[in-house]
Amino acid sequence: MESALIIFRWGASRMGVDVEASRKLGYDVELRREGKAVFYAPRIASLKNFAPTDLPVFFNPVSKPNRDLSILLLAARFEGERIRVCDPLAGTGVRSIRIALETDAAEEIVANDISPRACELIRRNVELNKVESLVRVSNLDANQLLASRELGKPGYGYVDVDPAGSPAPFIENALRACRRGGVLGATATDMPALAGAKPESCMRKYDAKPLRTPFSKELALRILAGFVVRSAARLGLAAKPIYSFSKDHYIKVFVEVDRGRRLANEQLRKLGWISYCPKCLKLYEARRFEPPIKVCRVCGSAMEYAGPLWLETLTDGELASRIRSKAYESPELYRESLKLVDALAEEDHGLLGYFPVNALAKALGRPPIKPATLVEKLRRLGYRASRTHVDPSGVKTDAPLEAIREAFE
Repeated sequence: MESALIIFRWGASRMGVDVEASRKLGYDVELRREGKAVFYAPRIASLKNFAPTDLPVFFNPVSKPNRDLSILLLAARFEGERIRVCDPLAGTGVRSIRIALETDAAEEIVANDISPRACELIRRNVELNKVESLVRVSNLDANQLLASRELGKPGYGYVDVDPAGSPAPFIENALRACRRGGVLGATATDMPALAGAKPESCMRKYDAKPLRTPFSKELALRILAGFVVRSAARLGLAAKPIYSFSKDHYIKVFVEVDRGRRLANEQLRKLGWISYCPKCLKLYEARRFEPPIKVCRVCGSAMEYAGPLWLETLTDGELASRIRSKAYESPELYRESLKLVDALAEEDHGLLGYFPVNALAKALGRPPIKPATLVEKLRRLGYRASRTHVDPSGVKTDAPLEAIREAFE
């Protein structure tokens, strides 16, 4: 095995090709390090035109922050508890192994993949990390595993749905598999659909109308959250978003699952429509059983809208602070994600939408200013304002356009 250690831009350590393991598995594998886990993954010859779905076993090293935040959420949300965890689309098994090594929350972790080749690799990685007592390998279709809930056993405290593309086909069964008070994490990589470039695809997958705006990624998060809430309600379940983020090529929403029609109805009342006026940069919201607002009340311009989607907070601020504290207990493990957890802990999650400062400057006919400067000026004027994790140049505020114009002067 090569002894050289190569550090990639995403922070994962690549420790070299293992010739003997490659011979036994029938394809080239390399030994990698991520967090506390050392594991075999298919060899990636080059990042140019790299597609995880083309590998013998699915693995995306760029998604380490996704796995980081799943692990940190478990450590923060279930501190002092022991839960069953389900990783139904496990790939190499690295997420399951890291949960076993980096948290005390799991009493059992089911690492499942429909691919026999993936399961063979997961078993090898589980043995390599000596977590056989916690991680059990399963070779089933993800929906089959989730729908069965492994009858006779308690529901899962955490289910992580992280597919290539849309999580929509797995959401209902993932919700069914959660215990009361459990958490579902759902990742979506089909951003062209959710962010408005392919509206028909979004309608087909999520039964929602997207909209291209300066804050399309936040709308994407709200569409995904709304879809999960509506899927839960059909089952008599209540799903409440507790932590959500956008990063690189994907978004992720975590929801807490409860049971009961009354609670489900309460969550449905928090859905609705967001309309946007590109002329005066005004946002409007309407609740689910109200018609979307199509004419701007300020300038009279016709407006497009998005929805149905989640209108309330996507992230619980107190949980975000606890997650940040967990990350800084072992900053060397989560260094690629520290800026993200910082931004999520500092963001004002009660504000709807955001605007990049360049978009504001163009609309106002003013030169751009630094986002931090704009936030400070708006706060001095008595308005709420904060940065957003979604866009480093973005600012969230409840200030009207005239106050923003004053802050630019």
